Amino acid sequence: MTWTSLPCTTPDALSRADRQRWEAALHDAHGRADHARRQGDDHRLAAALSGQGTALNRLGCPREALGVLLESVAYLGHDPHAQARAWREAACAHLNLANDTEAQEYLALALRLARDADDLTLQLDLLDDLATLHAAQGEAHAACDTLRASLHLRRAHRHPDLTRTLVRLTLSELDLPPHEQPASLTRRAQELAALAPLEPLGGESWAALAQLYLHHQQPAAALHAAREAEPLLRASGQIRAALRAQAAQARAALDLGRAAQAQATVQAALRDPAAPAHPHEHAALHLVASDVCAQLGDYPGALTHHRAYHQLDAHTRHAHRQERARAAQARVALDATRHEARLHRQRNDELEALVQVRTQELRRSQRAVIDLLASAAEFRDAPLGPHTRWVGDATTAVARHLGLPAAHAEELGLAARLHDVGKIGIPDAILLKEGPLTPDERDIIATHTALGAQLLTQPGAADGGPLLHLAAQIALSHHECWNGSGYPRALRGADIPLGGRIVRVVDTFDALISARPYKPAWTDADALAYLRQHAGTLFDPACVQAVTDLHAAAQLPPRDAS
Repeated sequence: MTWTSLPCTTPDALSRADRQRWEAALHDAHGRADHARRQGDDHRLAAALSGQGTALNRLGCPREALGVLLESVAYLGHDPHAQARAWREAACAHLNLANDTEAQEYLALALRLARDADDLTLQLDLLDDLATLHAAQGEAHAACDTLRASLHLRRAHRHPDLTRTLVRLTLSELDLPPHEQPASLTRRAQELAALAPLEPLGGESWAALAQLYLHHQQPAAALHAAREAEPLLRASGQIRAALRAQAAQARAALDLGRAAQAQATVQAALRDPAAPAHPHEHAALHLVASDVCAQLGDYPGALTHHRAYHQLDAHTRHAHRQERARAAQARVALDATRHEARLHRQRNDELEALVQVRTQELRRSQRAVIDLLASAAEFRDAPLGPHTRWVGDATTAVARHLGLPAAHAEELGLAARLHDVGKIGIPDAILLKEGPLTPDERDIIATHTALGAQLLTQPGAADGGPLLHLAAQIALSHHECWNGSGYPRALRGADIPLGGRIVRVVDTFDALISARPYKPAWTDADALAYLRQHAGTLFDPACVQAVTDLHAAAQLPPRDAS
């Protein structure tokens, strides 16, 4: 039995047109994979890698195909149907490397995934693949069991190719030792004949019947079946199977005592230009021709054909040994590649661990810089010290409520502690003034946004990393208004950075409920009413709603613990 389901073609078997087609497919898949990587599109990347692996398989590069296909599986996610197809193609690559055991494992995995995907057609294809591989490995019992499972599914779901599966089961059962062949094998010809009205017998079915009849020593029926099989097989391009059918014709004619007819059949087959391209079938024809010549009394001819048979058989065995040697070399190379990949992964893991350590050190450094700057601002503007810490904690809570990832919310909260750091540059006479400010003094106070941003982005502060840049963004934008009436840049709506919009709300809320030399503390209810009144004008409505929700749920940071 030959591997017919998976297209494990060799480059020598490709026509020029097919080679060009697969080379074009490989080029196209490579381009699509590069584009998908740049776009970060895992779904398209997986599809492109799968196409790339398939093309490499057809072009005779199974090692490269296997690597690409295994990479494609990593990007497929939870898609059992696509994964099953990828593992099936990877099994084909292993088969081309003569890694039969690995191919069988991959096919079994693909079959489980196909069942998870509830894809009946793919399940049946994979069962046929496994049966063929079992037969190629000489595991006739396993091949029969797998084909019986396929036959059961086809009957239960009235799936096509029932006859073909029954034919393959017949051939597999014929490979069993005579004492282990099932009793049903004797009724198989009747079963196949009964299927004929539903599914007309094709070339493979007639060929199987010929073998079955020869096995049961029914040469007349075998001759008829083999004659029916040959033209059908040739018409479908199955030249090897057609040559085997001609050998069966000759053998059946010989068993009927029609040596001359057998000789004409086998000589016609040996003259076929395609015969030398198939050494195994060519050898079988010479073996039949030897028996024919012996029955005709042409012993020199019998010896000539017998020698030709042995030469071809030896050549086939030698080619098989060479192929196995090449496969062994490929396995060694594949193992080396895997070892290199493991070392590469190990080095990557070590580098990743080092990066994580450095990242943690950088974050600690950033936090230290923020704490230092925040402490300086608090020392300068002592009454507002608890205010800046509470604004940072409240910013984190609001950011989480708005759906930001926890890590980003924490970063926003840290950066928000520096929203008023620019007040370090405001004269004490203005910053600490107990009475109302003049318009000029208010203008000077307003410069603390730009001063803070400048302080946080000057060359010496750049070492603080992304956190200080985020703090500078908040410092510059936390007095912008939703309707564009704020300062210093009169930004509007979503053009205001989210950190600035959040701090604008929580900063105002805390300022309202805090007592100052120039005003008494408001109640929480009055402060929330003020925020809602100006939502959509001064404040981002989503941020106001978040503060309102958190206050109602008692999830704002406690001010007495600030």
